[in-house]
Amino acid sequence: MMSRTAAGQEDRLDNRLHKQLIDCAAGRIQADLVLKNGRIIHVFTGEVALGDIAVINGYIAGVGEYGAHGEYAGKEEVDLAGCCVSPGFIDGHIHIESSLLTPSRFAAAVVPCGTTAVVCDPHEIANVCGKVGVDFMLSRTAPLTVYGMVPSCVPATHMESSGFRLSVDDIDELLERRDIIGLAEMMNFPGTVAGDSDVLAKIFSARSRGVLIDGHAPGVSGKALQAYVAAGVSSDHECTTLAEAWEKLRAGMTVFIREGSTARNLEALLPLFRTAAVHRCLLVTDDRHADDLVQHGHMDFLLRRAVELGADAVTAVQMVTVNPARHFRLDRLGAVAPGYKADLVVFEDLKRFRVGRVYCAGECVAENGNMLAEIPDHPHNQT
Repeated sequence: MMSRTAAGQEDRLDNRLHKQLIDCAAGRIQADLVLKNGRIIHVFTGEVALGDIAVINGYIAGVGEYGAHGEYAGKEEVDLAGCCVSPGFIDGHIHIESSLLTPSRFAAAVVPCGTTAVVCDPHEIANVCGKVGVDFMLSRTAPLTVYGMVPSCVPATHMESSGFRLSVDDIDELLERRDIIGLAEMMNFPGTVAGDSDVLAKIFSARSRGVLIDGHAPGVSGKALQAYVAAGVSSDHECTTLAEAWEKLRAGMTVFIREGSTARNLEALLPLFRTAAVHRCLLVTDDRHADDLVQHGHMDFLLRRAVELGADAVTAVQMVTVNPARHFRLDRLGAVAPGYKADLVVFEDLKRFRVGRVYCAGECVAENGNMLAEIPDHPHNQT
């Protein structure tokens, strides 16, 4: 049904389904679903406009003006009564293990909050279970889309004795998986800067495949930062001050702004929202504990928090939709536009972000905080 040009990245519908998408967009055939009368958040332009969204085969065929002549017709039509519609929320950096939930239970917790995709680094479980742990963390999460990054530092240091080690050969093997899209945070920044042969072998493995390398560089500055970026590291989620964030942005890095259960840097880095560099910034959780997920939410909480602190709401939405999709080269995610996957979130307003409905590939999978879709349990959930 789909073809891919790189691991984990959806390229295009097959020809038959793509033809149906075009026919639906042109109005020649009915959509499977039309969401009508919604305030659509156009992440490419920063506008919010009333409109309809036509969906077929799990993808957006077209976006039209509400009430206009020749509006889209669907087999199912839902009146959103002026509620906001945005692309599904994407958490660009999380360790699912920190939630103390299995992947299936994590998915059940975050999808009703509007999260439709996450990029996870399973290095915590890899330290104790190796490749088997990576397999476990990337399984049974539908309808949540989980993209994996290969843990780069297992163990974190040579002094640890957690039980497992991911060698360069292991990393080579994992990078061939369809659900793996890059090399996870390179915590060994001293080894990277010093040109350690084992560290560089891991980096070169990722570079040879053209996939991204995430960073982990708290306080790294000056020539050390320049060498770290020159190695091919694309991002950092450890910035705690504006000065640190600006130096990394100038070096070409994407800055992941954390607001999780442990590290909270949003308030300190909030001024970035009002700069030309905001398109190079994401909102991420890094770690989100189960009690916080239940009591406060996931990416919806980050949006509420950003707006409470004075951020522009649409800018915040861009930082959890189109910005992570662009950074991770997820070309069919992150926007309400023709040809994009119909991962959509319906919520009341741009202040409270109270999620009403969540659509994954055009199917309503959650409503008013309740999961509608069934998620197969891991065996561990049944004991």
